[in-house]
Amino acid sequence: MPRPRYCRNTECRYCYRPGPGWLVRNGTYLTQAHGRVQRYKCRGCGRGLSTQSESMHYYSKRRIDLGEVFSRLRGGSSQRDIGRELGCSRTAVATAMLRLARQAMASQVVLLSALGPARRMSFDGLISAVCSRDYPSQITTLGDSQRELILAMTHCVSERGGVRTPRQRRRIGLKRAVWQPAGRALSESIVLLVNELARFACPLAGVHIDIDCHPIYRQVIARDVALGWYRRHRLLTVRRTPGSAARTVGNPLFFMNYVDRMIRHRMKEHTRESIALARNATAQMHRMWIFAWDHNTRQPMRVSGSRRCSRAAAAGIPPQLLGRLRREFTTRRQSLRRLAVPESMRRVWSGELDSPPVRWRVGQKSRGPQIPAFAQLDLRLAYPHAQ
Repeated sequence: MPRPRYCRNTECRYCYRPGPGWLVRNGTYLTQAHGRVQRYKCRGCGRGLSTQSESMHYYSKRRIDLGEVFSRLRGGSSQRDIGRELGCSRTAVATAMLRLARQAMASQVVLLSALGPARRMSFDGLISAVCSRDYPSQITTLGDSQRELILAMTHCVSERGGVRTPRQRRRIGLKRAVWQPAGRALSESIVLLVNELARFACPLAGVHIDIDCHPIYRQVIARDVALGWYRRHRLLTVRRTPGSAARTVGNPLFFMNYVDRMIRHRMKEHTRESIALARNATAQMHRMWIFAWDHNTRQPMRVSGSRRCSRAAAAGIPPQLLGRLRREFTTRRQSLRRLAVPESMRRVWSGELDSPPVRWRVGQKSRGPQIPAFAQLDLRLAYPHAQ
């Protein structure tokens, strides 16, 4: 079991600067799920801790093999299918998935803190659905085209487009009486992504952005303040590629097209004309971050040749850091202390995404997964100090 590395009291001096001898043993206690657990006490503030304080199984009433859950999630299995294989309920699998997703987001933040600036970036949207085809969702992904890394993602739910039959119009009208998407949701999600784009760029080398011909992308880039500085100093290049262009290696948006294809292939809820729809926007983005972590650090960059290592390793991430993140992925929660958490990731972590109700006929309100107190504390350790 992992020994605590820092005090979880944000007012304690050992929270951000743990020194030698700050932790002392303070007895043990017995649990049904974890066996005998060692207690500790902080010498600075007297706060109680244990070997479960930083564990991935903290506050869990049943231990599930998180490595097996992660392996099946990255393989496209549904939560019910995983529960049948592991002999547990779908709810237990959903809770394990949320733990793995928060770990993937925290590990992504640690990874980006050691990543050099990107020179060629691209972003594009993937259209899926939440709860019903009447509620299309768009997941916009920002990627490093040169190193083929996923950097950030945003989510929004919008109105159903296209021609509607009279029956569809009546049904959508009844749903709007219960819940309706926010106005300009797509524009706001792209604005959030573009605002975070400058943090990955190098002020001296310039920024090259590849987008498709959607008019909203060009409008948001033109209004962004940070990118305006790059434009005034002739350090910004924006290239537009039509969606009708051949999706080959020579396409400037090849990386975005590749990520779109892999999401459609490996995640059941995003398969075209699929009935396995996501039940909540927050849970949908949690699974997307599990996919992003697997894409960045576990999938080989090339299946043959000299670049069979992961994309993170090829991008120059120190092997010691990458190895530690992989080893501790299913055992110890990563700390976000003194790290800048992107706003798009913070909204997913804290469950702030707007999502339609599943049972709208009974007047159900929009509810997402409950964020436990220890996960909120993990986020508070970083966000106030990231400004």
